[in-house]
Amino acid sequence: MKIAILGVGFLGSKLFDFLSVRYDIVCADLMPKYDHIKELDATNPQQVENFFIKERPNIVIDTIALSSYFECEKNPNLCRDLNFKTAKNISESCRKYGSKMIFISSSYVFDGEKGEYDETDAPNSLNAYAKSKIDAERVVLNLNNSIVIRLEPIYGFHNEKSQLVFGTNTFENDIQVAFPDIIRRPIFVDDVPRIISILIKKNLSGIYNLAGPNKLKWYDFLLELSKLVDASEKIRIVDNSNWILFPPVDTSLKIKKINLLGIHTTLFIEALEELKKFIN
Repeated sequence: MKIAILGVGFLGSKLFDFLSVRYDIVCADLMPKYDHIKELDATNPQQVENFFIKERPNIVIDTIALSSYFECEKNPNLCRDLNFKTAKNISESCRKYGSKMIFISSSYVFDGEKGEYDETDAPNSLNAYAKSKIDAERVVLNLNNSIVIRLEPIYGFHNEKSQLVFGTNTFENDIQVAFPDIIRRPIFVDDVPRIISILIKKNLSGIYNLAGPNKLKWYDFLLELSKLVDASEKIRIVDNSNWILFPPVDTSLKIKKINLLGIHTTLFIEALEELKKFIN
């Protein structure tokens, strides 16, 4: 079986490391950093189709995204291109060449008013990032046998950069926390490839929430992570009155659906112990 991983950032590299020992893997990215990654502009439908003609993947995992919802709000056209147009182009080639598509979405498709969302809840957020992801989910779910993965913020150790990553950030610079009390269920990034591999083996389809077992305030989560690298002083609570966009309060995802499959995600306290092995 041949699997294509499109978008080789933090999550994409983790997917490659895990799946490449089990499957024939081909990777592609707009700006490839290594020889094993092919160059692909997924906003260009002809480039996408040419990639499919050459590689003929059985499964395509689409991790391409502009993930910062603040950046998406400031540049909605780029947001639309990277979060929706790429998924649409990939889905059309998947349909044409009979490939299964796995699309990485986000808990931020919800407005965060209630929290504890399950797979049957209708996405309802209206910011640029959410709208682009919601529209992308729709085109992907129109494919037979496709999978939409809704993720809470990921965190873990980036092997290539030798640093902790949480969401789209690191402790390389100061972390401004304007909304310390927002609620998330962050997921240990190493769980994601393992779970996707199980969904592939079981030949499942539909929407699956992936989140950690622990419901945490964002500030508390960051503080515990920062202690691993003695970076607590880099976390600063700042005034949010001038921020262009307020994040959803509670986008926590229920994971009962994967739990019923016998799949469990890593407790935060266990993930912290695992991360110490890489840092110390």
